[in-house]
Amino acid sequence: MIIPVLNEASILKQQIRTLSDTLPATGIEIILVDGGSDDDTFRIAGALGCRIIASARGRARQMNTGAAHARGSYLYFLHLDTSPPSDWVKILFSAIQEETHPLTFRLRFSGQEDSPLLRFYSWCSQFDVDAFRYGDQSLLVRREDFLAVGGFREDHRLMEGHDLIRRLRRRTGRLTVHPAAVTTSSRRYVEYGVVFTQAIFTLIYLLYRVGVPQRQLAAIHNWAFRR
Repeated sequence: MIIPVLNEASILKQQIRTLSDTLPATGIEIILVDGGSDDDTFRIAGALGCRIIASARGRARQMNTGAAHARGSYLYFLHLDTSPPSDWVKILFSAIQEETHPLTFRLRFSGQEDSPLLRFYSWCSQFDVDAFRYGDQSLLVRREDFLAVGGFREDHRLMEGHDLIRRLRRRTGRLTVHPAAVTTSSRRYVEYGVVFTQAIFTLIYLLYRVGVPQRQLAAIHNWAFRR
């Protein structure tokens, strides 16, 4: 399991403990790839017994670094603010045995019970459509396939997960969207508004598909979310 992190001290302990509670005694390692945190991320990760690796900043670069250090034949990429279903280990091992990988999950949002729009976006994620494939849904991939397509594109500051999945689909001829759901944080939707946030994500996706450069996509993202 490869998780990119950057200044995540506030949520790291709870998230890693939750993951550890579902892990078998052996067979899966948690690799945190730090992009230059200046908080207590490194110290907390070490105290939790995680393997933590320093990397240049950038989510795509960090995940590639994690993949290079991973020991297994299969890689599972997860964002720290996303929690897999409780039986995720069983699901991943079944996908490996049945060769139904690359595999991603449906998406649900924390607190979506209070938002019809978030429930609608969650419902859409079950369909095998490129527009609904994002890194928040996590990804299981065979190392051989990951390397064959060149990994994550490090010139991508946004849409790196979407881009990788499209290349993996072309290589393997398939992508499994598992009916179980990962749960990702809805804090951005809460902070900036569901309609506005989704409108920005949709705009970025459409501009990306017509070839707008990454620096312009990042400028829109940073303007919208005041980063």
